[in-house]
Amino acid sequence: MRALLLLLVACSSSSSTPPPPAAEPTTVQPIRGEDAPGSFGLYVLALSWAPSFCCGHPDKQECANLGSAYAGTHLTLHGLWPNFSDAESHGRVTYPQFCGTYGHCKQRHDASCEPDPMTLPAEMKDLGPGYIGDNDFLAAHEWPKHGSCTGLDPKTYFAAALGAMKAIPTPESLRTAIGSTVPLAELQHAFGIPVESVLLSCDAKCRLSQVSFCLAHDAKDLPTQPLACPTNTTNAQYDNGCVTRGCANVTIPAAGSCELAEKRPNHDARPRGQHACNRPGQGPSCESNDSCVAAGFNRCARSGCCTSQP
Repeated sequence: MRALLLLLVACSSSSSTPPPPAAEPTTVQPIRGEDAPGSFGLYVLALSWAPSFCCGHPDKQECANLGSAYAGTHLTLHGLWPNFSDAESHGRVTYPQFCGTYGHCKQRHDASCEPDPMTLPAEMKDLGPGYIGDNDFLAAHEWPKHGSCTGLDPKTYFAAALGAMKAIPTPESLRTAIGSTVPLAELQHAFGIPVESVLLSCDAKCRLSQVSFCLAHDAKDLPTQPLACPTNTTNAQYDNGCVTRGCANVTIPAAGSCELAEKRPNHDARPRGQHACNRPGQGPSCESNDSCVAAGFNRCARSGCCTSQP
C-alpha cells in the first residue's frame, strides 16, 4: 500500500501544471518631485547686475559703496538653479525646489534650512556678495530652495556655482557699455557661448537686471558646458525679459544711477516705524546688540534686524 501511495504522488507531481516562470524584475522609475534631489535636466546659472538690483534694494549691505565694489562693474552670483527640460516639465513646473529633507523649509524656515557659513568660499565676498551680506543672507535661501535639489553637498554646490560663473566671465564689451545702451543681438553674442544658451532679463524699460546661462551637468551633477535653453526659460519674462519684451536695445545701468532703474514700489516699502524682518537668516527687529544676543542671535544688523552672522 505504501508503495502504491508513493507511486500515485509521483505521478500526480509529474503530471501537474508547472508553476509560471518568475517575472522579470521591474524597474520602477522614481516619481520626480520636489523631494527627489538630482532629478533635473539642466542648470540655469543666474547672475545679477547689481546696479539695477540695488536701486530697488538700497538697504542691502551688498549695495553699500557699490560704485567702488566689484559688483558695480561685474555680474555677480544670484544662484545655480536645477531646471527641468521642456519634456520633463510638461508645461507644468519648470524646476524642482526644496528637495529631500528640506521640504519643510518652503513653509517654515528654521535653522535646519541654512547651510553652514563655513561652506561658502572666501571669494564669495566679491563674486556673490548677497551670500555674505547681513541684510539678506542669500545662501540661506538659495541652498534649501535650489541647492538641495542638485544632489551636491553645500560646499560643493557653492564652489560649483562660482566655478561655472568664472568660466563665463563678464565681457569687457558689457563693462565698457555701462551707462549706455547696446543692441540686444550684440549683448547676446558678447559672452562667447552659443546665443541659444544665453538668457537676458530686463525690466519694462529694457534695463538689464540679470544674465543667465543654461548649462548641462555630468553624472556627478556638476555643471559643465553650455546647452540650448528650454522654452520654459526662453519664453519666461523673468528669465528672458529682454527678448520677451521685444527690446531692440538694452540699457546697462551704472551704479548709483537709479533714475535708470526701477525703484521698489511704495506698496512694497517697509512700514514706517517697524522693520519687516522676514527674510531668510533674519531674526526679530532690533535697536541694540543686547536684544539680539538675548534672542539667540549675534548682533543687530544695519537692516534693523537681528542676524546670526558675525
